[in-house]
Amino acid sequence: MDKDTAHLVLTKKQYRMKTPHILLLLLVLCQTVTAQTDWSQIRNGQPWYDTQGNVVQAHGGNFLIEDGTVYMVGEDRTHSWYPDVNLYHSRDMQVWEYDGKIIQNGVTTPELGTTRMIERPKLMHCPKTGRYVIWCHYEASDYSASEVAVFSSASVTGPYRLEWSGRPLGIKSRDCNVFVDDDGTAYFISTIQENQHLGLFRLSDDYLRPLECTVLMRGLRREAPAIVRVDSLYYMLSSACTGWDPNQCMLSVSRSLTQGWSPLTPVGDRIAYDTQASGILTLRRGKRTLHLYVGDRWKDPDLPQSKIIITPITLRDGRCHFPYMKTYRLNLRKALVKP
Repeated sequence: MDKDTAHLVLTKKQYRMKTPHILLLLLVLCQTVTAQTDWSQIRNGQPWYDTQGNVVQAHGGNFLIEDGTVYMVGEDRTHSWYPDVNLYHSRDMQVWEYDGKIIQNGVTTPELGTTRMIERPKLMHCPKTGRYVIWCHYEASDYSASEVAVFSSASVTGPYRLEWSGRPLGIKSRDCNVFVDDDGTAYFISTIQENQHLGLFRLSDDYLRPLECTVLMRGLRREAPAIVRVDSLYYMLSSACTGWDPNQCMLSVSRSLTQGWSPLTPVGDRIAYDTQASGILTLRRGKRTLHLYVGDRWKDPDLPQSKIIITPITLRDGRCHFPYMKTYRLNLRKALVKP
């Protein structure tokens, strides 16, 4: 064996000896990079942009999480009035990909964009049928219709079809939200009877029809209701009816959805940090639970430039700690936040 051949053999032996160490090092580096990229930077008060470089338009909507993917549905206020409904998805709530207009004026149904417009679209996934269901405020330009509309699709990305529209159980209904309890029972909650009360509508097991209505907050003129359950307590955030102008967010708690709600108590600052509640997003990872307040900063300075605000809140022992974090880091996979 000459020197060159011996050198080559030695190099191969060294390579075989070092390969496991190299692979181990690469694995550690990959895990380190993954751990670092698990943390997303959330910046409130600034426009969000999708991967195409366009401003995210998803106001008054909500989030649905499936298999680690976050879907965000909301109003497209690009042209202020008569919004289409947009869908986006993300794996980290920082990088958003646009899935398209899932409900569109003059396309999904002919009256949309002419005699009817959509506000506050709320997305749910029905476990019985497997269909995706959207409930929303369905309104005339002068707000005289006071209706809801229900759309459904076999796929989260659509196409969605109109199931029905009108006043639920014959009741005037406007500003709204949805809530799915731990047992899978779904509810639609809205301001009813000219914004005098809140109406809690229990839905059919296919999530398409209202079965009964319970009147809550009688005479208190509350809107933007957002309900979440923590252990045996239900928490509801809501605002007063002041149009597009922000006001004090108030908390009420109860051990029952249909009765026993506590008197309203203020949370956050006097104008809810210039927002109105759109929902409460719950992240669960093992025994850890993180709640994120989702709000709209309307007309900042106009409707197309309204901002989506997401800030961590703490719900415990019937109380709500509602600070405002302008910037923070979110780990969606672990349900953690840090400054």
